[in-house]
Amino acid sequence: MKRALEMIRLRLGRNFLIMLVLSVVATGFAGVWWEFDVMEISDDERGAYDDGLKAFTLPKRAVLQFLQEKTGLGKVVRSEDVVIVALDDNTMQVISEDPVLRDRYNASLPYRRIIWADLIQYLEAGGAKGAVFDMVFNEASTDGMGEKAFGDALDTVKMPVILGFNESINVAPLPKVEPTLKRPIGPMPTFQKETPEGEFPEEPTKEELEQITAKLALARLEWAAKAYSAPVEFKGGLESATFPPFVETVEGAPGKEYPRTPLAAVPRFLETADGFGAVIGEEDEDGKLRRTSFFYSDGQNVYPTLPVLALSQIDRAESISIEPGALTIGKRKVRINQDGTAEIHYGGKLDDRFKQISLVAVVRRFVLCTLDDVSKRPDDCKDLANDKQNTLFKDKIVVVGGVAVGTGDSKATPLEQATPGLVKQAATIDNLLHDQFIIAAPFWASLLFSFFVALFSVMLVLVVRNTFVDIGWPVLLYVGFFMVTGSFLVGTRIHVLSAMPGLAGTVASILATTWERLFARKERERMKELFQNYMEADLVDMMVEQKKLPSLEGENMVVTAFFSDIKGFSTFSEKLKEEPKRLMNVMNRYLSTVTPELTQHGACIDKYIGDAVVALFGAPVPHDDHPLRACKGALDVQKAIAKLRETFRAEGLPDVYTRVGINTGTMMVGNIGSEQLLDYTAIGDEMNLAARLEGANKNYGTLIMMGQGTYEAVKEQVEARELDLIRVAGKQNASRVYELLAMRGELHHDKMKVVDLYGQALLAYRARRFADAKAKLGAALQVDESDGPSRRLLALCAEYEVHPPPENWDGVSTLEK
Repeated sequence: MKRALEMIRLRLGRNFLIMLVLSVVATGFAGVWWEFDVMEISDDERGAYDDGLKAFTLPKRAVLQFLQEKTGLGKVVRSEDVVIVALDDNTMQVISEDPVLRDRYNASLPYRRIIWADLIQYLEAGGAKGAVFDMVFNEASTDGMGEKAFGDALDTVKMPVILGFNESINVAPLPKVEPTLKRPIGPMPTFQKETPEGEFPEEPTKEELEQITAKLALARLEWAAKAYSAPVEFKGGLESATFPPFVETVEGAPGKEYPRTPLAAVPRFLETADGFGAVIGEEDEDGKLRRTSFFYSDGQNVYPTLPVLALSQIDRAESISIEPGALTIGKRKVRINQDGTAEIHYGGKLDDRFKQISLVAVVRRFVLCTLDDVSKRPDDCKDLANDKQNTLFKDKIVVVGGVAVGTGDSKATPLEQATPGLVKQAATIDNLLHDQFIIAAPFWASLLFSFFVALFSVMLVLVVRNTFVDIGWPVLLYVGFFMVTGSFLVGTRIHVLSAMPGLAGTVASILATTWERLFARKERERMKELFQNYMEADLVDMMVEQKKLPSLEGENMVVTAFFSDIKGFSTFSEKLKEEPKRLMNVMNRYLSTVTPELTQHGACIDKYIGDAVVALFGAPVPHDDHPLRACKGALDVQKAIAKLRETFRAEGLPDVYTRVGINTGTMMVGNIGSEQLLDYTAIGDEMNLAARLEGANKNYGTLIMMGQGTYEAVKEQVEARELDLIRVAGKQNASRVYELLAMRGELHHDKMKVVDLYGQALLAYRARRFADAKAKLGAALQVDESDGPSRRLLALCAEYEVHPPPENWDGVSTLEK
């Protein structure tokens, strides 16, 4: 430990200046990248922000769940101040089925506005602090009675009721007015034809009616401006945001911009409501609701958003002001960003954060508690004031809005891909009440953090000098850095940038790795020169990148050995013995066909011995699935040789077939030879067995034979059949051997039938029921008369029927050398 610490000290001391330089360069690069949003790094930041919030607020991994349980980090806390009355699917179903409610409110959307009158009266009776409607009321209803009922209820209830308003294009702009927080603003002026004293009123002419209509429209705009606007003091150079314009899209590209103007609400509601707040989507580029502004302007007046106006009326605030870092509503002061915005702290999913009560449950209770016949009212609700159920709303701010699918108000937040849009209003109100907005850290703080991340990355690479660190640390920064910033974000509600520090750390790691590798280039070239002559080039490159030289001493490893040669090569070479050049050309073509089929699956070509190919899978570059790779390589070799065979036939050459032996087991793997001339190979009994299996194909009439170790590793991925129990000469233990036929699901149904019959015959053979075995094998050969294993076993059965094996016969075949 002491020596390791001393080495760290020496490396830090010798490289500290370059560490600082590389860290500054990486930080500057990341800062410029962020400033100009190169490759839309802001998208990465939004993704990291969301991932960090979800990881610690809605943990899925056991370790994060344990952390939340023990520390409370990110634990979802249900609001005690905000309740939601939801126009949900249950409301729509019950109203459509209940004849009383259906007659009173209508069978389906849009409901008669008397439903809102019933609601706010019930909420007031329950002692609610206020009702905030995440709805707009721009259009007059065809049901005049329902509209009048809601207007009258707004006029009579003492509880503040705040409605929403939205904006649109191609509508008349609101006039500039002197803003006030006094609400409601009272009745609009009326206009009618003047009648001289002593005369009966006359109907206005068409021209007079048009003049009256125009005056009413102007008065409505003026009342909307008064009801929507508020006096706001902007300090520290802040200005109100403007309503986002509508951008016309022309052939997929942004076109002309059209300004948006607030839409005037129904006149009766303008007169009687306690206020109107702007309902703005405020989605980021990816459509998610993360942040909010608090005021918007159309160039004439300043309009608070729905949550701000609601708090100002519920608190009876006398003033509103905003400055960099703070929003003040009356006596309530809340921390916000320096630019006058804030990031919404949702604190959990909507259902977990806020108690939801179905709208129909409230209005049905109101109807029951106000029945004309008092005797029919429920015993616990003879009058609204003494209703036991409306205490749910006592001292609560009630947000009213749609959550049913039919309302079409589905939004995305950092925590939920699809959730009712009213979650934004409810969460913002709760944040205002408890000063819980997420605040963006100053840019200099994120830049300083980026520098320290870069410095740590450089130190890690240059001090540790490990390939896993060189590669793993940048990857970890990219895929997991949000966990660091996410935990800080959830714990402090301060948003320090994640993408820029992550980029700085990644760039710093790359720079440090490049710097360190400059001093190791000669060593890498020496390694390449040493190994490229006897190993596949791709494997050499991988070894060089890993800086892992195969051990001269050797090591025991579980690998898969592959042996192949040409069936009947003696006949093949005999035919071409007078044409050695042609024979060599044919051999090279054969080996050039076999080799890439193996190396594409990660094989290391050990050696060529005449027509034989020896390869290793799983060494020197380890692969966990090396048995499967060997099987795929063997099958691909057979397919490639089948094509080559057709070519050879066309050229008048003999047919070429390849026999393959595969075996998996523990072998001694390493370099055999001197440092000047090395042969990377494997030795041992398992290696020998692979060679024996290749030769044994001749006896069984097969093309690919594999040992039990290989079969056990790949039996779920391949089609294979057990051939026999064999004993290698000089060994006592027997091994099962298998024929590799195809990848799983690729074997012809006729061959599958043959395999099944052969398996039954093999069991009968081992049980000395040779007649039964012959019957099964005869059936198999009727399906495929060329099946080599069946023909061999049939011959053995016929022989043993005549000359039975000894009593101690164990059904094992012996492979001679």
